[in-house]
Amino acid sequence: MTALALATTKVVPLGDGATHVVDFVTTTFGGVFDAIRIVFTGMYDGVDWALQTPPFWGVILIVAILAVWLRGWVFGVGTVAGLLLIAGIDQWSNAMDTLALVLVSAVIAVAVSLPLGILAARSKAASAIIRPVLDLMQTMPAFVYLIPALILFRVGVVPGMVATIVFAMAPGVRLTELGIRGVDSELVEAGRAFGSPPGRILRQIQLPLAMPSILAGVNQVIMLSLSMVVIAGMVGGGGLGRDIVQALSRVDVGLGFEAGVAVVILAIILDRLTAAAGQARLRMPKRALAVLGAALLVVIGGTAVTAASTAGGDKGTVKVAVFNGWPEGEAASYLWKHMLEKEGYTVRFEYADAGPAFAGLSTGDYDIAFDGWLPTTHAQYLKTYGKNLTDLGAWNDEAKLTIAVNKDAPIDSLDELASHASTFGDRLVGIEPGAGLTEAVQQKVIPGYGLQKLDFVTSSTPAMLAELSSAMKKGDDVAVTLWRPHWAYDQFDLKDLKDPKGALGAAESIHSIASADFPKRQPQIAEWVKKFRMSSELLYSLENAMFNSGADSGQYDRIVAQWMDEHASYVDGLTR
Repeated sequence: MTALALATTKVVPLGDGATHVVDFVTTTFGGVFDAIRIVFTGMYDGVDWALQTPPFWGVILIVAILAVWLRGWVFGVGTVAGLLLIAGIDQWSNAMDTLALVLVSAVIAVAVSLPLGILAARSKAASAIIRPVLDLMQTMPAFVYLIPALILFRVGVVPGMVATIVFAMAPGVRLTELGIRGVDSELVEAGRAFGSPPGRILRQIQLPLAMPSILAGVNQVIMLSLSMVVIAGMVGGGGLGRDIVQALSRVDVGLGFEAGVAVVILAIILDRLTAAAGQARLRMPKRALAVLGAALLVVIGGTAVTAASTAGGDKGTVKVAVFNGWPEGEAASYLWKHMLEKEGYTVRFEYADAGPAFAGLSTGDYDIAFDGWLPTTHAQYLKTYGKNLTDLGAWNDEAKLTIAVNKDAPIDSLDELASHASTFGDRLVGIEPGAGLTEAVQQKVIPGYGLQKLDFVTSSTPAMLAELSSAMKKGDDVAVTLWRPHWAYDQFDLKDLKDPKGALGAAESIHSIASADFPKRQPQIAEWVKKFRMSSELLYSLENAMFNSGADSGQYDRIVAQWMDEHASYVDGLTR
């Protein structure tokens, strides 16, 4: 076989084999994975409820008491200061979501890793099998775990938890095995000489002496679990990971820094508490126990008051899927959030990439999304999940895939780009490799206009926007893949290159896509959304107010409410 054939033919269809295995497992054991999903979701919801329901000062009080007991007053004061900072930057709810995910994932990872570590320590054959598996688990990119996890467990917090557990459990296994193997062999032999069975030797000699190493493994499991919050945020896991993904998609330094600081504070607190727990006596002094009990009573009382003050029903909860990095959909989602809340509904945003979002809509995990580009960009998702989705119609008919350049660039058409490639540094800056726009450029624009010598750099929407922003500030010529409507056209002086060959296709429509049963469950909302229309001019003004005003995401509700007041006649007609 020639080198060219090797380059274009799969000699070993490893990926196809993995696909068939996942398909077989999904078909054969789907009920088992549904049960696991229900259990994991229940555990997460329970812990999240315990963290979110009490007033924030109550949770801080309890953590502060634990911090003082385990490490002293200095760490206690630092813990209070750090948690108050999280509350002060309006990241408390996200931080508790993240903490719930980390705690549940870490508990499950430890529950699995400890028996495996004990087995590896007591059996050389088991150790020889487990070690390469652990190497694979730690070196395989965490994103790879998300693909089968999404298929098996559906979109939401559970795929993120599964990926976290797989990634984080390795140090728990390794350090448990290392700790048990490190116990003095003479002590073990002494136990055998006195007639102790292997189980008793394990419980009374090996595990107590290996406890420092085991607890170090537990600490590492928790830290690695916390490092996975961004991965969870990409598949609808929420929490601080969601804000970090949003900040990346918008190139929002402020939001990213705030969410990152919150992650760091949680990491420091969890690291110090778990490390101290391994060294402290487990018996709490009576005085500290009394203080903790009093704190719990105060928190329970505050929780009861909060629950009573917020008691009452509404017209139901609507889960809106918001695509990461798609500003027009986020703007429309915020508009409808305010509209529906005025009508008595509760609206919950679920941020995810487009693929997981469509998957979540098809399974009913999400109710509706306002950013389905048809007939081209999201056609593959409709082909895959269409029988489980409902198209509620287009609200904007002027969406367009484009190649944009700075307004003073010396060219106006794509058929001039090849001859002026050096003007743009011989580069065309793209977005995600899997995006429909990227596919159109690779398969139609580049061969259609002879741009094979141009370096088509595919990265991500945030990276493209960062490159665009940097070039515009420096006054450099730049060519990027973009689409209308997008707030970049308001922030930068850009022009679209003409496409005389129609390689990027005609204008598309932005559709509202709902789960299959949504019109039956919420017929009134479905009717309103079917009549929803928004011109590009109105959309630009809303996007500009949200994304180009220097405001962070915590101010979007205020900005959207103000925009709605300024466009009252339009807004009032949406629900008539």
